[in-house]
Amino acid sequence: MTPPKAPLPHRSKASLVVLILLAFLLLAAAVVLALSIPEQTVLPDATESIDLAAAAQLGFACDATEAQRLYPFAQGVIKLTHNRLAYLAIDGSEVFAQEIDMASPFAVVGSNRVLAADRDGTSFVIVDETGLVASGNREGRIAGATFGPGNYLALIEDRHDSTGVVAIVDSTTGDLTYECHFPESGYVLAVRFTPDGQAFDVALVNADGLVTRPVLKRFALDGEALGQRILDASGLYPSLAYDEDGQLVISSDSRLTGVDYASDQPRFALDLPRIESVTATASGLVVLAGERVSGKLGLYPLTGTGQLGLRTQIGETATAPAVFGSLLALGSSTRVFVYDAQGQTLRLDANLAAEIVRLAFTDSQTLTVVTSTGVRRLTIP
Repeated sequence: MTPPKAPLPHRSKASLVVLILLAFLLLAAAVVLALSIPEQTVLPDATESIDLAAAAQLGFACDATEAQRLYPFAQGVIKLTHNRLAYLAIDGSEVFAQEIDMASPFAVVGSNRVLAADRDGTSFVIVDETGLVASGNREGRIAGATFGPGNYLALIEDRHDSTGVVAIVDSTTGDLTYECHFPESGYVLAVRFTPDGQAFDVALVNADGLVTRPVLKRFALDGEALGQRILDASGLYPSLAYDEDGQLVISSDSRLTGVDYASDQPRFALDLPRIESVTATASGLVVLAGERVSGKLGLYPLTGTGQLGLRTQIGETATAPAVFGSLLALGSSTRVFVYDAQGQTLRLDANLAAEIVRLAFTDSQTLTVVTSTGVRRLTIP
């Protein structure tokens, strides 16, 4: 006879209710805990970081190759290729276009005009916001340029029969005004118009001897020679800037020198491990330099006596600076910095999450920024 089966164990209804109640209580506690955690932790910071979404209210997308061809200008950007120059509005729509033929085009942006020239050729065009202003050809290869007061434009030319020429042309017509030749002095590195708009300085390098010597020459706007200095130094000094008193400061990649045409002796000489740029603002010169050959860069205010102020640190690399009054802007990797030279503080530290290619002020409150993924209009707080 088979014995009866033992009854299967079963949970009581009371224990099941207890388990459901405990689960409900655990769920409620988790909800309360989640609600008690703040959405974000706010840390004290001297600057405000702005992400790409906040900065992308105006602009258009592009790829990294196209970004290299874009130059901020006026309310939009210039797009420059070997066969075409176009002015684009900030939304990317085309305002006008001009056909060109240049093997290696580059752009120099002035306050109200843009020069496009051929590094491997002699042709150039000048445009403004409305279209073509002038075009022409020079005798030598155009190696550099800078806009001056009024309609003055200085072109640096390389010619086979000369060590260097600076041609002064009318930027509204493209016509030659006069040329400055330097057969006895050496190759032209840079040219810059003085702040008073009465003259321009030319930086050259004399390579005739065993040691390269920097040479400076000053000319009036009518081409009259006003002064010359051959510095007791070696190396290349391609950077020219002017302090708050209008005095010239030249720079190599590791030395700053204050020049006085009334004296054979420099006003000061300052050595730094790494100098990227020296930029004039309405509140004086600002030096972008590093405390070591590699590593982080910093912005330093520079007095007319050669004294450096407090360092404001940025990244390890930087774009060419842009200036509006006392404000200086530059890009470093994916960040945009706006430095106030008057207060010697950062007005803006914005992370755009894309590599900064170049930038320029639209006005005192906004920047046009070209990144590897697009063009952005950025507001300065």
